Amino acid sequence: MDALKAHSALAREAAKAKIRHEALEHLSKCYAKYQELSSLSEAGKLPSAIHCCENLSQLIQCAPSPLEQTTVMRDLKQKFNATRARTEEQLSDAFVRSVSVSFQEVSIHGLVQVRQSETSLSLQDILSSLSSDALSNHLSTLRRDITTHFIEGFLKQPLSLTSSSEGEVHKLLWFPSPPNNEALPTRLSNLSQTLEFMSIHFFSKLPAPQQKTFPRSLCKSLANNVLNTLLIPALPSSFADLPPYLELVQEAVAFEKKYVIELLGNNDNDEQVKQWAGGVGNHYERRRRTSVLDETRKAIIEPENPSDVFVVEVEISREHENPAVIPIQPPVDEPPFKHDDETWGFDSDDKADVDGWGFDDDVEEKTDAASSTEVPQSDGNADSGEEPDPGDAWGWNTEEDQSFDSGEATDESAWDDPWGESSASSDAAEVQSPPPSIKPAKVARRLEKLANKGKKRNIDSVSSSSPEMVQSTDSNSRSPPRSSAPMQPPLKTPKGPPELSLTLPKETYVVSSRMRQILAIVNDVLRESHQFASSHLTTNHDPEAAQPGSVLARTAASVVDLYRALFPSVFSAQLESVEGPIRYSNNCLYLSQEVEHLGASHNLKELQDCGHRLKVLGNSWYADAIEKYRTSVDKILSEGASGFTYTGEQDRYDECESAMNRVIQEIRRLQRWKNLLTKSKYYMAVGLVVDAALSRVLQDILELPDIPEIESHRLGELCRILHALEGLFVEDPEQPSFVAAYVPSWLKYSYLSELLEASMADITYLFESGVLVDFQIDELIKLVKALFADTPLRTSTINKLQVGHPVMSEA
Repeated sequence: MDALKAHSALAREAAKAKIRHEALEHLSKCYAKYQELSSLSEAGKLPSAIHCCENLSQLIQCAPSPLEQTTVMRDLKQKFNATRARTEEQLSDAFVRSVSVSFQEVSIHGLVQVRQSETSLSLQDILSSLSSDALSNHLSTLRRDITTHFIEGFLKQPLSLTSSSEGEVHKLLWFPSPPNNEALPTRLSNLSQTLEFMSIHFFSKLPAPQQKTFPRSLCKSLANNVLNTLLIPALPSSFADLPPYLELVQEAVAFEKKYVIELLGNNDNDEQVKQWAGGVGNHYERRRRTSVLDETRKAIIEPENPSDVFVVEVEISREHENPAVIPIQPPVDEPPFKHDDETWGFDSDDKADVDGWGFDDDVEEKTDAASSTEVPQSDGNADSGEEPDPGDAWGWNTEEDQSFDSGEATDESAWDDPWGESSASSDAAEVQSPPPSIKPAKVARRLEKLANKGKKRNIDSVSSSSPEMVQSTDSNSRSPPRSSAPMQPPLKTPKGPPELSLTLPKETYVVSSRMRQILAIVNDVLRESHQFASSHLTTNHDPEAAQPGSVLARTAASVVDLYRALFPSVFSAQLESVEGPIRYSNNCLYLSQEVEHLGASHNLKELQDCGHRLKVLGNSWYADAIEKYRTSVDKILSEGASGFTYTGEQDRYDECESAMNRVIQEIRRLQRWKNLLTKSKYYMAVGLVVDAALSRVLQDILELPDIPEIESHRLGELCRILHALEGLFVEDPEQPSFVAAYVPSWLKYSYLSELLEASMADITYLFESGVLVDFQIDELIKLVKALFADTPLRTSTINKLQVGHPVMSEA
């Protein structure tokens, strides 16, 4: 037993000794390696020290388990970690001092002396000795500096580069240069020189994995900056600058091929600059489009001077006046000329009567409205002795007939000259306002002519005609005034068509000078589009891409659309004024006409459609402006007059009178449109507003169930207040007004003011004469019931009214 115990103890001692020996042997190796590491680190032999660190790290990791927990091993690990950290820090410091990139220079040192030692290390040794994590961090920082200082900096501003080499020290310096004489390709040249410098002195020194991955990591940033920093901002704003820019694009494509693909090793299929350069024409057009629209926007939002305008002339169609060619007349025998009054068609009974309405009855019309489309040659009625049809006459003063011996048409009636036109004066009798008293015998005859004339005209027929046309119809169909002097028979004229020299009348309206500025932009864009398309400077490789010049051509329509959309928003306050909507309407209509002409001449349907939209917009603003004041006068009458009830009371009469005067003031505000619109559109606009006021008065008065005598007189006085509006439709005081041509309800309104104070006999006579055709039968019956008490005479009159309007026979 003792022997066994002794043997067991000896075995334990032997095992312990073996473990102690192995531990001491391993510790001895570790210590020796650590001593080597310390000496190498202190000597500045950092690459060898890094290699020693790797060996020592493996020894420590392979240490026997009894040794790992010992105090001596823990101390050794701490010393090893400190030494390794100091070695790596020295390597990082050596790298930082080897490669230096700043905002002004880049310097690369081939040899760097380790601090606190006499050992110098090469850049390649430093890069190969750095740990993967440390090298990755340093390369990330270097990539950021290269992108910021090299790529972006060189492409943003003009620089001058100088390079120098002294032994193992290589430097590249740059200085800002004057931008005046700089050529943009110089920036690519500077960047090329820098990449070659880095490739020779740095990229080639990188370890094998990073020698390809690091340069390739610069490709995306380099291509993006060439596009976004150099090419796109340098897109020219004019066609003249395009050829040199295309040369820059070609150099950029060559730069990408040589440096991004070949030098830095990017993928051949990832040629970003080349792909962009393939559509450079479209890029230029889009940039030009943006520039043009910005210029247009500035022109539109600039405050407008109301006096900065120009006058536009428009020709007015005269189809309803004289035909272009006079048909050949068959030869007929001239009847003997008569010197009696019947030759002129005057009724002998009429001579003894006095014109109770105040209208001058010196002359009569001799032709109906349909005959105004032919050039008169002779007075057929006068030769045959027949009396002209009175129903076809206006009842206004007329001028003398004008002969066509020379075969040429005469001048039109004179205008007052607010639009700056010249006109010939014509002889006309003064028009008198109708007095309140009624004389049936003559009244019916004169008002019948007015009513018949008013029935034949409506506001649609005058929407495209001017007062000049209305008067010219009368002047071409006048009968000569009565004269006591002996009359000579008219001279026979040739039956062939005379030679006519017809001049279309012209009207004017006012347009803002800003329209010329916008049209100039549109013309410049169209001219540049044609020039760009015909130059063949660029070629689109994409078959689906737009044709050269098409984007610029569409920009012309965008310029007009921008004005159409932006002006009402920017100048909304101005459009609330009296003149604002009319000015904007004129601008849109003028611009639409010019744009449609440009669209037709350049075969651009989009531009023609744009012009059509502008025309619709201009007409809408014109119509809305009229409707605004029609609503305004209707509201004034509905709220102020309150149906014209109880006007026998002085307070109610004063309220109605005030409302009527306010209507006159409101309508007279529209005189500010006179110098803006054409004559025809001005009178049509004012006529529609006046008609709205008259229609409201007619409606309210005709709906009154009972009108006592005092109220009838006062209603007549109130109605005559609006007669002052007739002055808005007079151009020449010596010429009759043309209010009936533009105010459809004027004649009806004029009769109402007289019917309110007329007798039953007067009403019956007027009705039987056919001059009350503007009134509905129900309206006349209701008016008679309101004005007169229930008597057999009223019943008889109502029965006559219920039969209907008499049918007037044509002569």
